[in-house]
Amino acid sequence: MSEQTDLRTLLVFWLKILLPLAALVILSTLFLVSRRIDTEETLPYAEVDVDALAREQRLTAPEYSGVTGDGTTFLVRAGVARPLADGGGLAESVTAELETTDGLNLTMAAGTGSMDPAAGGLLLTGGVHIETSTGYTIDTQGLSASTSVTEVHSEGAIRALAPFGTLEAGAMSLAATDGDAKAYVLVFNQGVKLIYEPEN
Repeated sequence: MSEQTDLRTLLVFWLKILLPLAALVILSTLFLVSRRIDTEETLPYAEVDVDALAREQRLTAPEYSGVTGDGTTFLVRAGVARPLADGGGLAESVTAELETTDGLNLTMAAGTGSMDPAAGGLLLTGGVHIETSTGYTIDTQGLSASTSVTEVHSEGAIRALAPFGTLEAGAMSLAATDGDAKAYVLVFNQGVKLIYEPEN
């Protein structure tokens, strides 16, 4: 029994010495093998003007939706919007979607836009691109729309690609037909030039 006890004591003694040494060897190997870190390399950071963020009030990716008095649903989105002193807001990268009660869909995209919910008006500027569910693709410099009734008017001349060809006009409007607030018509006027291209 005494020899076994002495052997066990001797083993425990050497293990107390060898195990910490082995741990030190393993740790030193990890440091030697690991990739060297360049402490002079600058840390990546976002280039944000903090002072400008503190000065300006703005919303990122705002949305505004509603229904006009005659039942057309609309949804307006923007990349960034800033409030105006006299009410409403000024927005960048604006898209607007209209869906009338008779199934007509309009999708409008513009570089900038302003909206006044109290007055019920939306103005798109900076070049407006319009696509309709009836197959029209329309480009104009500006567009005004109402959020109280279904009315859309171009601010200046338009150029359109239609299912039957191409056309140019001095103005364009979308409104309810006379006597029927549930049916809508897209009108081109003020000098319309049509190039008819029948299908082959």
